[in-house]
Amino acid sequence: AIPLVSSGSSDGRSMPPPGMVMPPDTRPPGCAEHRNDIEGRGFDDLRVSIIIPYRLERWEHIKGSVQSILYFTPKRLLSEILFVSDGNPAESVHIHELRAMSKLITVLALPSPGEGLISAKMRAVGAVSLQTSVLVFLEPHIRVNRQWLEPLLARIRKRPTVLAMPFLDIIPVHDFNSYMPGTLGHWRFEWNLNLAYTNPANVQEGSPEPFLSPATSGGIFAIRKDWWETLGLYDHGMVGWGGDQTDATFKVWRCGGQIEIVPCSRVGHLFRTPQDRPYDVDVGQVVKNYGRMAVVWLDDHLDTFLKVKPEVQDMDIGDVSKSHKLREHLKCQNMSWYLENVDREMRWEETYVCVPGCSRQAYGDLCCEGNADVGRATVDRIIPVNEYEPLPHPDAFKDGAIKHEL
Repeated sequence: AIPLVSSGSSDGRSMPPPGMVMPPDTRPPGCAEHRNDIEGRGFDDLRVSIIIPYRLERWEHIKGSVQSILYFTPKRLLSEILFVSDGNPAESVHIHELRAMSKLITVLALPSPGEGLISAKMRAVGAVSLQTSVLVFLEPHIRVNRQWLEPLLARIRKRPTVLAMPFLDIIPVHDFNSYMPGTLGHWRFEWNLNLAYTNPANVQEGSPEPFLSPATSGGIFAIRKDWWETLGLYDHGMVGWGGDQTDATFKVWRCGGQIEIVPCSRVGHLFRTPQDRPYDVDVGQVVKNYGRMAVVWLDDHLDTFLKVKPEVQDMDIGDVSKSHKLREHLKCQNMSWYLENVDREMRWEETYVCVPGCSRQAYGDLCCEGNADVGRATVDRIIPVNEYEPLPHPDAFKDGAIKHEL
């Protein structure tokens, strides 16, 4: 049998372990300079804890995720790989199988019925090694690709208040052994605070340069641990699933940082529909979490959110006073600043927000004139390419927020 490479090869040139699926190299040309430490230290001071929450996940997916991490990640950069079992039954914890794969792996087992993704992540951060300076969140149905970690650390070295995301490639939902290049675009929110993946500038050709993203998808990213703690991630009033990506997005962007997608860091991700999820999500609780985010962060634009989520007005979203105090303490920018400087597409869409599928005869302009645009839920049209003002290169972005010394 071929022994497992224990040192982590990063570039994929050494022999992979038996049964490991080798993904295609989907990086754009020119990535060599984007994985270097500008301080010439090889990132030896940026020790990484990889955090992977999981719930009722197939062992095939977990094993494939771990194989790729162990093969493509230099072990010298890792403090640990921390799996968080969120209320799994005994047969779905896989603790012995995980520990057998690497001494770097530890398992934090939360008791049944589990706490949900948001709390599981916060518990994990509280349990990471004291040596850790960078948190990397992954999911249990991914395959990291060649030299995926170093470009993320390069961006964190250059801008300590960045939230750096790898470029997500595609693993088909019913074929975990396949791997395809992802499509160009960035993450952002619709006015109901659902995530959308869009390409308003109609960019067709990939570049090795990192680029700004108005939002994070929430599940796969790297961030300095001290920056995470400064931002108070996540809002303790949110429960279960949904809203963590909103909390991270608004805090990072509006309180002194920025969100970037790094094309030289590639991670294949199994994109699942709700029907393919191995666990249930309480949609009402998700909307309640969104309501907390809206009340804390949308300011004078709250009515636009309520136009498409009117049910929030009748929900008890809990006490948000601590969130307001933290926002004030961090001197965070307002929503109008965010729309003007970060998500110009969202700014354009505010004029056209509507509810698809309802009767204009009965409800008037609240209803969309036509069907919702493809992949969208709150507009029936998208911004014309010639009206979209692209964001600058990340190194050229200037904002008025307070820069926190980390």
